[in-house]
Amino acid sequence: MNRSVFRHIRFQRIRLCLLRFTSSSGEESTLPHLLSSCILFILLFLMIIAGCGCGLSRHAGRCFYIRPGGNDDSSGLSPEQAWRTISRVNQEDFEPGDSILFEGGSCFEGTIVLGPEDKGDAERRITVSSWGGKAALIDGGDAGALRADSCDYLAVKKMNFLGKGRKGGNAAEGVFISRSRFVIIDSLEISGFQHSGLRLHICDDARITHVYAHDNGFTGIHVTGTTVWDTVRYDNHRLYIGHCVAENNPGDPSVLDNHSGSGIIASSVEGGIIEYCEAFGNGWDMPWDGNGPVGIWIWDSRDFIIQYCVSHDNRSAPDAADGGGFDFDGGVSRSILQYCLSYGNQGPGVGLFEFGAGKPWHDNTVRYNISLDDGKNGQGSVAVWKGEAGGSIRDCEIYNNTFYNSNPDGPSLCVQNNQEGFHFRNNVFVYNGSFLMRGKKLKNEKFENNCYWNLAGSPEFLGYPDLQAWAEATGNEIRDGKCAGLYADPGLQKPEKIPLISPLRLSGDFHYRYMPAADSPLIDAGLDTKQSSGIDPGGRDITGNPVPQGRAFDIGAVELVQSGRP
Repeated sequence: MNRSVFRHIRFQRIRLCLLRFTSSSGEESTLPHLLSSCILFILLFLMIIAGCGCGLSRHAGRCFYIRPGGNDDSSGLSPEQAWRTISRVNQEDFEPGDSILFEGGSCFEGTIVLGPEDKGDAERRITVSSWGGKAALIDGGDAGALRADSCDYLAVKKMNFLGKGRKGGNAAEGVFISRSRFVIIDSLEISGFQHSGLRLHICDDARITHVYAHDNGFTGIHVTGTTVWDTVRYDNHRLYIGHCVAENNPGDPSVLDNHSGSGIIASSVEGGIIEYCEAFGNGWDMPWDGNGPVGIWIWDSRDFIIQYCVSHDNRSAPDAADGGGFDFDGGVSRSILQYCLSYGNQGPGVGLFEFGAGKPWHDNTVRYNISLDDGKNGQGSVAVWKGEAGGSIRDCEIYNNTFYNSNPDGPSLCVQNNQEGFHFRNNVFVYNGSFLMRGKKLKNEKFENNCYWNLAGSPEFLGYPDLQAWAEATGNEIRDGKCAGLYADPGLQKPEKIPLISPLRLSGDFHYRYMPAADSPLIDAGLDTKQSSGIDPGGRDITGNPVPQGRAFDIGAVELVQSGRP
């Protein structure tokens, strides 16, 4: 029966009841009778509301339960009437507000498949989750574990997804969601898939939180689109990834002509944030000797922020490139990398690369980050590169970072080719041997008010006797006719690698080690980038403390807090 017709009939029945109970058979009603009639009217009015919402309550809260001891011929609407298999789930067309709940602690084999007939709406999501105290396990075997297409307002929460292994027979993505808006992904563990653990494709307003993606092939978390050669359009908008971990995603054995083995990748995104995430131990088994993976990186994206993340101990194939911590790659524009830590990576801590994407790479910012002993392949703390396939790369502000490289013959920079508009200000460059990767040259890059220190002891700088001679010859580090750069021991408290469990521990003792000591030459020696160049200094350092703390900005990623200033 049509819902509006049903509600009209119900209303008319209730109206007749009111007329019967309030009629006084030709006599005037007494006060008690009127009061009781009013109370009855209120009760019946509430019945009307409940009646009008009968369909709503049904579609706002149906819960379908699945447990190994269930019966697919049952209704599924209670734990006692639970279904047994994923196949039964896939037969149902779910309505807005429905929940699909698997018994926590139990294992279910197969692939959950949802389509456009299963979408929710702004008030009533479709939810896939677990019931009971634990997460349920979906074993996809050789295939994926969950696949959803055109499912707006879908939530997937508190679930584990397992594949047969990237080299054990699996050939799929673990959780693959495409062409869906307002998706929520939360509290998932995904492992054992040959391709990506979690992949989103052409999804607006997606929110991904508390995902642990490990032991997959291509990447842990992957957001993709179709706009690599498009000069204007993006496929994903308003993306959020937070509090996720991508560990030991070594490489995809089926990808023999491109990179694989990254932690977190986002592409074709307009308006995105990745924060409080950790990527480590990825990329060590990539079967390709060309370009390589990175811990956390974006490409073909605009207006993106990566912040408060840790990326460490990532690798690439022995003879391949990359394997770094963070990367703004082809087609990235108007984006910011800030308040992040990179350490112990095979490749550079920060990669600024252009492979030849359809959109220009421009107007990006790298500020208040720490790179420690990255670039074990010789590329140092920061690498800049443009490939021969086309595209353009220009205009990047790199300021108030601490780049510390004690690796043997470990440089600060690797500039593969020279680009316009790359400015380095207020950075700490600690290197071991040569400031620039050997065999490379600087040309268009500009340096102002940085601190340099060679752990190998030699003051020689890029073929000149010292920093000042280089500054006078090139015009770098010159302000008001004087050398503004410092060649000095930065006087950090105790710069060394310490174990980290979570990006949330980017504070306290760790930051103290990179804070300048009370007699450090970094204190109050920084340039006010807003006043000098119109560049927003960011408002705080990597510890979250407001900047500046004293008379002027400090150089580097960590300021000496006010109480400890001289």
